[in-house]
Amino acid sequence: MPSPVETAVELYIRAAGERDPAARATLLDACFAADGRLVTRAGVIRGRAGVDAMLARFQADPEVLGFRMASAVDAAGTTFRYRSIVERRDGTRVEFFDAGEIDADGRIVTLLAFAGPLGAAPA
Repeated sequence: MPSPVETAVELYIRAAGERDPAARATLLDACFAADGRLVTRAGVIRGRAGVDAMLARFQADPEVLGFRMASAVDAAGTTFRYRSIVERRDGTRVEFFDAGEIDADGRIVTLLAFAGPLGAAPA
C-alpha cells in the first residue's frame, strides 16, 4: 500500500499529464494543498488554481510534446524527489528535478522545481 507522500506525488504526476481540465482539477484537489506553493527560479505559483493554470499552459504549448519520468520517485515520511524530462518538438529536452513536502492531510504543500541538469562539482 502506497504511503501518503507516494500517493500525493503519483496524483500530481498524473495531473501534470492530464489534458482534460476537469480531470486535472480533480487530481489537483486530491494531491495539492489549497495554499500550496510551487517554487521555481522564475517565481512562486500559489494555490491549486495557480498550479492548474501553469499545467494548462504547459499542455497548450505547441512546442511541448510531453514529459516522461527520468527516475523513480524517492518518497519517505513527508518528503519526495524525482527527475523528469520535457520533450520538445524541435528534438530538444529539458531535464527537471522536483522535490517537495506534503502536509498532515497528505497534500503537497511545497514543490521545488529546478530546470536543467546540475553541473559537475569543482575539482
